[in-house]
Amino acid sequence: MTLTGAFAFAQVIFQVQSPAPLMGNYALTWADPGGNDWATPDLNVPANAVTGVLKFVDAPGGDTIACAPPLSTSLTGNIAVVYRGSCEFGAKALAAQNAGAIAVIIINNIAGPPVEMGGGVSGLSVTIPVIMISNVDGALLRNDIIAGNVTGFIGSKVGLFADDLGSTRADVLMARRFSNLLPLSQNATEFNVATGAWVRNYGNQTQNNAELKVEISLGGVPLFADSAAINGLAPNDSVYVSLATFSQAVYTAGYYTMTYTISTANPDGDPNDNVLSADFMLDNNIYSYGRRDENNGQLLSPAGYRPGTFTSGYENCLAFSDPNASRLQANGMTFSVTASTGDDISNEFIETVAYEWNDVFTDVNDPNFGFANLVEVDNVFHVFQSNNEQDSNIYIPFNSPITLVDNQRYLFCFRTQSTVLFLGFDNQLDYTTTQNTYLQPSIPLFVDGSNAYLNGFGLENVPALSVTFAPAGSVGVDEIENNNNITPYPNPANNIINIPVGKFDGLAQVDIYDVAGKLVATENVNLSSTNVISVDVANIENGTYIFKMTFADESTKAFNVLISR
Repeated sequence: MTLTGAFAFAQVIFQVQSPAPLMGNYALTWADPGGNDWATPDLNVPANAVTGVLKFVDAPGGDTIACAPPLSTSLTGNIAVVYRGSCEFGAKALAAQNAGAIAVIIINNIAGPPVEMGGGVSGLSVTIPVIMISNVDGALLRNDIIAGNVTGFIGSKVGLFADDLGSTRADVLMARRFSNLLPLSQNATEFNVATGAWVRNYGNQTQNNAELKVEISLGGVPLFADSAAINGLAPNDSVYVSLATFSQAVYTAGYYTMTYTISTANPDGDPNDNVLSADFMLDNNIYSYGRRDENNGQLLSPAGYRPGTFTSGYENCLAFSDPNASRLQANGMTFSVTASTGDDISNEFIETVAYEWNDVFTDVNDPNFGFANLVEVDNVFHVFQSNNEQDSNIYIPFNSPITLVDNQRYLFCFRTQSTVLFLGFDNQLDYTTTQNTYLQPSIPLFVDGSNAYLNGFGLENVPALSVTFAPAGSVGVDEIENNNNITPYPNPANNIINIPVGKFDGLAQVDIYDVAGKLVATENVNLSSTNVISVDVANIENGTYIFKMTFADESTKAFNVLISR
């Protein structure tokens, strides 16, 4: 089945047109004037495209970061190339513009895909296109740029080629989440994957006898394929092509490769967007919307995000509900964080939170949809011990396994007040078409408690969070270890807080932090002769505090205490 859509669209590309060995499209981000911090042209408009020879802002051996204008190199008529680092993106672009550049390419200086760019102080003075490419692509192009061999195109490719069909990550229908739970996917009724995609005609000729095909395999063994013809697709138009639903009588845990392929009757002028991946996993324990590594199962987090401004904190969440949820229990969550260059995450903290989501609604279009009735069922603090915990997946068990109820909605979240931490995100997926199909919530964000954003930072920016499940009633290693968690009393506390230390022995240090991460008090205690220690908090102001205990074996425990008089 096909549904046509008569709406305008564009795909902004960076395409190397010469030399031949480097020809093709390279992943980019671009300075969008819609954010009100750039005066750059809207690259969705084909007339704003530029073509030129790429040239570094400094001769070989220079710093190539354009942070000390004016530039000594003439860039008149060239696409300037500069490395990220030391100063704002807008400052680099303005320096290149003042030297005569027609556009600017910023090469990322860290591993991973290109990132979104803020204009900073100078952004509203920049009137030429500005894009970023990855450090890997920059290294690939570098020698030929120095030699003056690289000609590039930056802009919308609409109408650039006669025959040019394509799709984007946002256009393809995927599984409802990347890592799905096998115990809740026992047959074709419990788990299936609808397939289909929007196909767009970027070319200047009507397309007939084209095709969209989807293929799914497991471990290299084909499991499913379907295709549909595309005819009469006019230039600058699009069509939704609905394909069959993938299902199996019995499923096997593993990494399922799912690939969409678009083919045209004549050679496609730009085949770079003709093949799109929509892989997914079935796993016994791990639930996530973000991707996991095919080989080791680790969460992938090539990006990090936090709200631009907030007062009391924010929460990134994963939605969960299943008709057979009672088969399982939720044991804990995994996440990663990063920080800006030079920032140290030591003594910053983050909190895992699980909610029952008791608002009653059918889908996100239901007038009753909302976040008015969230009941917290568990929360655990994690205080970062050292800066080495950056860019590592960290698992935090819940205080006790969470018993699940069939068809009950839950939110599993990470909450922090830190202005240093960036939560890990996967920006290589896009759930736009998937959510528009199923109409179920997936990755909501809360800022300062009451400000809710259904789609978080956008359905193309997926929190790299996962929830670990186990069979209902089971006891795992993490749960046994978690039985040693500390529950202080009374909580709220007045002048004294009692801390049961159980099996712990020897000397320990108690550090008390406020919610901003500031160290308020430190006390050294001896656990050798008591199972409960008492800490005097009479001189600490009312409020919520994080107590961090460090024991003689260097293990730690953290818990929150409300002081109220």
